[in-house]
Amino acid sequence: MIRTEFTPHFRKFLHESYGVSMAGSLERTDLGMDASFGGMQNSNDKPSKQAVILVHGITNKITRFMPMVNFLYSQGYKSAEVYGTTWGDAGVTPLGLVDMKCSYVKQIRSLIIAVRQYTGTQVDVIAYSMGSPIARKAILGGQCVDTREILGPPLTELIDTFVSVAGANYGSALCFVPIPIGTCNRRTGLHCESAFLQDINNQARYEGSFVYSIFSTADDKVGFRTCGVPVSPIKGGTGYVKKDGLNHDQVMDNTHHLQMNFITKHLPK
Repeated sequence: MIRTEFTPHFRKFLHESYGVSMAGSLERTDLGMDASFGGMQNSNDKPSKQAVILVHGITNKITRFMPMVNFLYSQGYKSAEVYGTTWGDAGVTPLGLVDMKCSYVKQIRSLIIAVRQYTGTQVDVIAYSMGSPIARKAILGGQCVDTREILGPPLTELIDTFVSVAGANYGSALCFVPIPIGTCNRRTGLHCESAFLQDINNQARYEGSFVYSIFSTADDKVGFRTCGVPVSPIKGGTGYVKKDGLNHDQVMDNTHHLQMNFITKHLPK
């Protein structure tokens, strides 16, 4: 059975370690019983692999990536090793009005810290689309560009492998004109010169021990180039795979094996 909520064992750990409010902000039952997943069945159900945390993109619920979760389960992973939460409101806010708020960053950061503490090992992160810059800021820490809240130090040492899939790491080609509010704004948006993107791209190799990018020249949502640079491959990363002819959703959905190989072998094949 595929659970699409936290296991009672993980929920109890979150309650006892971080409080009910934090547990609720990660499990997101306000969005239904399909907005998060992960956790051991009981205290004997120890992970045998490093846990992997999936970070979704704009207007999705994390269960958008159940095909990847099911693929990982088919390859020997179990719920104690695969985690996800839903940031945002799962599509209530229209596509063009979603930006990269500090609250979303804090939520992903909290999940990384919690899963690391819960499992006792380094974690892997696979982040999709707008989830990639959000997860990178969660790892980088420092100060939020919108609220000026202090997140804390980088989480680099907690993370073995970071994989960006169709990531909007340097913006989106759809944001060639900055718009004062929403997805293309200059502060927390995907305009290539936004303060948020400049902040996460001013430093390199903080995302983990191994950093990979999977992207396509035919991406119809983040695009391929913006402001004269490729939008997706993380500069200074360990490596990347460039696909031709795949659209945005195909990059995410047709590369499951590649994503798993990067986190398990640090190789594409």
